[in-house]
Amino acid sequence: MHQMDIDMPPKPGETTRWRASGSYLLRLASKTSLIEESRQFLLAFARLGDIETTRQALVNGGLPQRSRPTRVTILEIVQIRLTRWHPPAWVLEDLIAFAQDGHQAELLAALLLHTARQDNLLYDIIQQIIGPRCFAGERELIRADVQRFLDSAQANHPEVMGWSHATREKLSSNVLTTLRNFGLLQGKATRQIVEPIVPPAVVQHLIGLLQEEGVPAEQVAYHTDWQLWLWDAARAQKAIDMFNLQERVV
Repeated sequence: MHQMDIDMPPKPGETTRWRASGSYLLRLASKTSLIEESRQFLLAFARLGDIETTRQALVNGGLPQRSRPTRVTILEIVQIRLTRWHPPAWVLEDLIAFAQDGHQAELLAALLLHTARQDNLLYDIIQQIIGPRCFAGERELIRADVQRFLDSAQANHPEVMGWSHATREKLSSNVLTTLRNFGLLQGKATRQIVEPIVPPAVVQHLIGLLQEEGVPAEQVAYHTDWQLWLWDAARAQKAIDMFNLQERVV
C-alpha cells in the first residue's frame, strides 16, 4: 500500500531497529493506546514532511491536551512506536494512508502491531497470556492475569522486582485498556478476548515488515508477529498465498 512519496533518507549511523528487546520498560504505565494522538502525528507529518517540525507543531498546541509536559510525553511515546526505530519510508507511507478518514480498522490493526513490536513487555503479554488463552478457547482476562505474568517474568526480567505495587497496578490496568482500544479485548469489568479486524492492506504491511527484517520466505507464516492478531500459522499462510496471488495478477 505504498502510495505516497516521503523523502526520509537515513542519517549517517542510523539503522532500522525492527523491534524492541532487552529490559521491560514502563511506557504503558504512563499512557495507553494513544490512537488519536498517533493519527494526528501521522497526518501532521504528511503535511509538514519533517519529523522534528511535526513534533514541535504538536507540542506547541497541535494536540488537545492542556499541559505542555503531557504533550511532550505523548509525542515521545508516539515517536518511539512509529519513528524512533528508523523505519523504511514505505512504512510511514502506509501508516499515513491508514490514518486517513475511513481507515480506522487499518489504523487500529497497524498500531497494535507497531506498539507491540516496539514494546517487548506488551509483546510478551500478548504472546504468553492472550494468544495461548485464545487458542485454548478461553476468553476471559482480568487484571490479576497480568499481575501473575509480571510475577513469573521476574526471573528473566529482574527490573520488574523494582516496580512498586501501585506502578504494577497502573500498568496492568493500562495494558488491558490499551488492548481493548486496539480491538483485542472487549468489555470493561470483565475483559473478553476477541479477534481484531485486520484489513488486507495491514496484512500486506506485516508481510513487508517481515520480509525486510530478513525473515526467510518459508518462515514468514510461522513468525510470532501474526499471533498479535490471534492468527495461527495456517491462517497467516492463507493470507500470504492470497497476497502472492494478487501480486502475480497485477
